Amino acid sequence: MCRVFTGFILAVLAASKVFVEAERIVCSFTSGSVYRRDEYAFQMTDIPVSLCTHVVYDRLAIDLYSKDTPYFTLTNPDADEPFDEFEKFSALKRTNPQLKLIICLRSIFIAQVASEPDQRRALIERLVQFMSTYNLDGVELFWADERFKSEESLYLLLEEVKSGFRAANYPTWEVTILIDIDHQGLDHARLCRLLDFVHVVGAGERKPKYGNNSTMPSANALFDVDDQTNMTLNDALQYWIDKGCPADKIVLGVVFIAQVFQLKKPNTVKTPMTYCTVPEEGPFCAYIEMCQKFNESDWTMGWDDTEGMAPHAFQTDYWAAYENEASVGRKGEIAREKGLAGVYAVALDLDDYRGKCGPAYPLLKSLCGSYRQKANN
Repeated sequence: MCRVFTGFILAVLAASKVFVEAERIVCSFTSGSVYRRDEYAFQMTDIPVSLCTHVVYDRLAIDLYSKDTPYFTLTNPDADEPFDEFEKFSALKRTNPQLKLIICLRSIFIAQVASEPDQRRALIERLVQFMSTYNLDGVELFWADERFKSEESLYLLLEEVKSGFRAANYPTWEVTILIDIDHQGLDHARLCRLLDFVHVVGAGERKPKYGNNSTMPSANALFDVDDQTNMTLNDALQYWIDKGCPADKIVLGVVFIAQVFQLKKPNTVKTPMTYCTVPEEGPFCAYIEMCQKFNESDWTMGWDDTEGMAPHAFQTDYWAAYENEASVGRKGEIAREKGLAGVYAVALDLDDYRGKCGPAYPLLKSLCGSYRQKANN
């Protein structure tokens, strides 16, 4: 009887071990962040490999104009010495051998390549060569625009990449996609069937508006997915699940940025403005810089929702939508409550990785801590 009971306990522990290992804490970083000025330059050594189960190198691009080989080459357009950076990325496994490394393929030419059978084959060949050279574990395709005139070309590309990996004797390599939660017109069931995991970004522009007789603007923190409007994050995730995407294939992405808008009288709001120096591209503020601005002067804090997921800050002529520890923590809880495969920190180089406003990586720690805490309950 004792032997049977011991065997049962060991089986439970083994199952628990598998369950914990299956959780995904995905962390990305942008390759161009290593070239920021002074202390804001993000280095591979800044990656908290003990907190992340998967690290995504963003980005690998397609160079259609290369004369070196037919069709195109794969390159990192942000790096002066791209191969040195890839080698440093691969070396992260020396610190944590269990770490999984993923390359994000992000290119304006991805739709063009997907539409041509010969170019799809060429892409797969180059991916296999690249990923085997640097001992990578998967590829993430970035798909957050409308360049795909036909959804069919995307599905064909995903199917052929997966089968190409198997044919090259790399059946465990993952094929994932990074996509907005409110992307329109998807065949959710087919997409999720073709992929190992779907990295779904639960964020969007939160441009504030003035209501009737209101002196303070507020933003709509809801999503419109297909013909469904004004959905909460929880409802939008459920929509994906109801449409045939298994919860255990969905990873919820949270973006660590602020969007700053300038307010004009009478009661008008301008488009997002460049308010920060990090990151240098786009009208966004990294949390690492925005949290310092909050500490340097007086801001009035508030929320655009009743669920604690859409904080904003207001100061004179400026209004900012952003993420804080409470909001990302709530999103981690939702990911666990819905049985999702994991959470995705977008991106490490946007969090407070220098500890300017307190302990380093507050958003990442809140996100993965809340997700994992629920796992232990």
